[in-house]
Amino acid sequence: MFAAAMELFLTNFLAALPLFALIAIGYLAATVKLVTPAIGQALSKFAFNIALPILLFRLMSDITHLPPPDWNIALAFFGSCFLVFAIGRFLGHRFLNLNSDERTIFGMAAVFSNNVQLGIPVAVALLGQEAMPSIAIIFSLNGFLMWTLVTIAIELGRAKSPSILTTVTKGTLQTIRNPIVIGIILGFLWSISNLSMPVPMAKTIAMMADAAAPVALFAVGVGLTQYRITANLSTTLLITFLKLGLQPLVVYGLCRIFNLGHEAMQATCLLACLPVGVNVYIMAQEFKVMQGATANSLLVTTALASVTMPLIMSCLGLL
Repeated sequence: MFAAAMELFLTNFLAALPLFALIAIGYLAATVKLVTPAIGQALSKFAFNIALPILLFRLMSDITHLPPPDWNIALAFFGSCFLVFAIGRFLGHRFLNLNSDERTIFGMAAVFSNNVQLGIPVAVALLGQEAMPSIAIIFSLNGFLMWTLVTIAIELGRAKSPSILTTVTKGTLQTIRNPIVIGIILGFLWSISNLSMPVPMAKTIAMMADAAAPVALFAVGVGLTQYRITANLSTTLLITFLKLGLQPLVVYGLCRIFNLGHEAMQATCLLACLPVGVNVYIMAQEFKVMQGATANSLLVTTALASVTMPLIMSCLGLL
């Protein structure tokens, strides 16, 4: 039995290895000065604003031929986010003596996955286009819900009496302008239009879409060279445990409670297994708290996820 489990893990690890190898190549290239951080930032912008939206457009343009998504996916995934966020805030207060702002960013680091740069390539490579309805639900809501949550939590902690309606409205407008969401919406609209895509257009989209994953993953690697493990080890390790250990298990439990199908559960749990997203570092910079610890958590969780993701997915019988 142990031999069979190890064989399953190794199979899944090797399937995911090329994706993390691209991150390692980007990291190495930046470390030996073959590329600069500015190049990495430019590649990341290209991936986020152009290549990944085009990839999602191509995948979504055929979505009407796939089974409809189960909206319980959102309840399972974001339910886990809210639960682990609350746990993170408690642990940050109890064991790290963090203030209110720091606890909010700490809790967000425990739940905000790198869904775009890493999640899209990994999900498509390991699960195929069948996962698109499931991951599209999460991508469409993730930024809006997480940014709204952190903004309200920070402003409440600072006793500014925030307007919930204003915050939600602002978050909705930001979500609609997000290139990833635009790609999903346009792809869905094309799918329901039943229009045939002209061959030159289809080939151009295919070429751009094929560039999305390697460029995005390479850019992640380049970006990681900007972070260093310094004096925040206890905070970083606790974030790592919550993000790579606890959140996948909470998501799996909620998937069971909501009786999600196997493919929906695969996609939902896979995204929960991903490392900390760069948005958390942006949040830390925006509110001027926890920059060092969140930067460290980006580096550590991305490195460890190459092992923990296939391990957890294999142990749960989802790959």
